[in-house]
Amino acid sequence: MNNDKQDRVDEVSQYYKPAEKLAVIEAWLFWLTAAVSLSIPYSAVFGVYIQNIFYAVFLSFVVAHFSISQFSRFHLVPKAEHKRRQQMLSDAFGTPLSHDTTSLYYNNNYSPSVMRLGANIMENSLFSKEIVAKMLVKSRIITGSYIITWVFIFALRHDNINVLVWVTQLVFSGAIVVQWLHLEILRIRHENTYDMLHFHFLHGIGGDSQKAIATVLDSFVSYESAKAASGTLLSSKIFYELNPSLMEKWVQIRRELNMD
Repeated sequence: MNNDKQDRVDEVSQYYKPAEKLAVIEAWLFWLTAAVSLSIPYSAVFGVYIQNIFYAVFLSFVVAHFSISQFSRFHLVPKAEHKRRQQMLSDAFGTPLSHDTTSLYYNNNYSPSVMRLGANIMENSLFSKEIVAKMLVKSRIITGSYIITWVFIFALRHDNINVLVWVTQLVFSGAIVVQWLHLEILRIRHENTYDMLHFHFLHGIGGDSQKAIATVLDSFVSYESAKAASGTLLSSKIFYELNPSLMEKWVQIRRELNMD
């Protein structure tokens, strides 16, 4: 992962862009649905006809949000991740598995081999766990704020059950608490993968040994399954923000572990 955007080539990134755009639409739909949901009980003052319109809009937003989220989670993201796996394996073994090319995406001097695959996964897991950790700062603040608000409203014994139900639905929906939990678990799993490979390279296990092959393949499966289970896209903004410092860190790690 090189920090120079002009030199670095990554044709696989094009497959993530549709999912990123839909993620923005999905977020807007979530908040619009929440707003309409809260408005429905109060729309009765305008008559049954207006309230029915609110119900129709609410149902339309719910269906649209569900359709977009499922299409992205089960089609766009898996397709992009499949292309990324092909590209990583192509780089690791010097065998093109797709027409998409990359240049300076991975940074190690191993020749095509299992050891290069291990180094690629280690670099990916390092970047991924640090990016997720940065994403978690904002996620923890938002989630914590909403949970505190939810507890506060319940503590006041609010008489309006509609508001209580709305806040509960908002806080414990997939866009807040569940998303935060996904990020927490993803960070832990990426960190475990990184630690596993750090131990592997630290002790200089031979690249052609059965133990080395098994360790690298186990790490590969762990890293990919963590991404698949989470279904969460990493922030490209944070990636470019952290890339220079992480590249320096990766170079230092390679030097310390004699990976060059």
